[in-house]
Amino acid sequence: YYLLTTVVQGQDAGLPGEYLNFAGYRAVGMGRAYVGLAEGTDAVPWNAAGLGLLRPNTLSLLHTRTVENFNLEYISYAQPLYRWGGLGLSFVRLDSGALAQTDELNRETGSFRDVQETFMVGYGFTPFTETSSKGFIQRISLGTTFKYSQQKLAQASAKGMGMDMGTLLNLRYGLSLGLRIQNALPTKLKFETGTDEFPRVISTGFASRLFRQNLVLTADVDKAIGVTQKIKWRMGAEATLWQIAKLRGGFDFNRKEFTFGLGYIWGRYGLDYASSGSEIGLSHRFGISYSFGGYPVAVEAYPQAFSPVGMKKTTTLSVQINHSQRIFSWALDIRNQNRDLIRSIRGSGQPPSELVWDGTTEKGTMVPAGNYTYTLTVTDAEGRQETTPPQVVRVNYGTPLDTLELQSR
Repeated sequence: YYLLTTVVQGQDAGLPGEYLNFAGYRAVGMGRAYVGLAEGTDAVPWNAAGLGLLRPNTLSLLHTRTVENFNLEYISYAQPLYRWGGLGLSFVRLDSGALAQTDELNRETGSFRDVQETFMVGYGFTPFTETSSKGFIQRISLGTTFKYSQQKLAQASAKGMGMDMGTLLNLRYGLSLGLRIQNALPTKLKFETGTDEFPRVISTGFASRLFRQNLVLTADVDKAIGVTQKIKWRMGAEATLWQIAKLRGGFDFNRKEFTFGLGYIWGRYGLDYASSGSEIGLSHRFGISYSFGGYPVAVEAYPQAFSPVGMKKTTTLSVQINHSQRIFSWALDIRNQNRDLIRSIRGSGQPPSELVWDGTTEKGTMVPAGNYTYTLTVTDAEGRQETTPPQVVRVNYGTPLDTLELQSR
């Protein structure tokens, strides 16, 4: 029963359920050092505590083609539940395709398949948030992922349930620490000839966000309990370029394996690629994600590209507030590609449902063509703040007529 996982992760001695550690293009691109970061839909398999900090609703899809020509499919959806945390649903499927079946004389007698699947439901919430600016621990989040796994190997099959547990500490200075107990309640697949039990693994993770979060560094340490396995060390990095591109890399010290990833953000869509290499070749992963809505504050620009001297001279930012407390003040900040603040629109009380930006700076001058990020921050009556994730709006001066009009001003 260890055949498929042995091929996928030979140096882990074919531990049952090992394929779950390859879910998520962002996590894989960063060397699978993700327990201390645990953002978005990938928090479901890596550390469900990250769901407690979820902002936009996110759907992600991943297709992996391994060196051995196996297929790994991953689909995940995560949604904030307002002040009650966040919920995530994931499905992972590893399919060997047709494998040659042989007799005791190594003669082919047909073929068989090995298919492993896991359904996951994750929940995370944040019971503690520091409201002052002096505390070192800003937030503490807790999470749990329930898993239902099944395996079909030739004519044999087995099913079982398990559970992961995790916590995430968000600290000052862009630091975070994570702890995950994978298979705290181990999944057991009972076949007629034996039982495969997913091993209990304790993982600790660290993440540091630098240069206004344009660079993220991560490191994970794993130790399996009750099985013969060395301590595993991994590290990763992610750089954000021009607010629209992601460059990822990582290294697994035990497998001596480098990983590499690329990402492109187009509005609320994301396109990603990740690759990992071993002695026998490369595995390739292709992913797509879509983010929408969010809690407790959401803002979206329409159109996402406009020209201050063209037919569409402004962009309208639609604002949605689902906050449980009364809003005291708000601020819409617009920054250039260097993260410099070029325009800030502020007010007290509940923000209007729509805000308009005409492509000008605080001084009233038109901004250069390019990509600009916008965030909306609200402060409630108790002094707590919520900020939307940075999103991109583009300013164009594309046509000769637009250029003449700009020069005439």
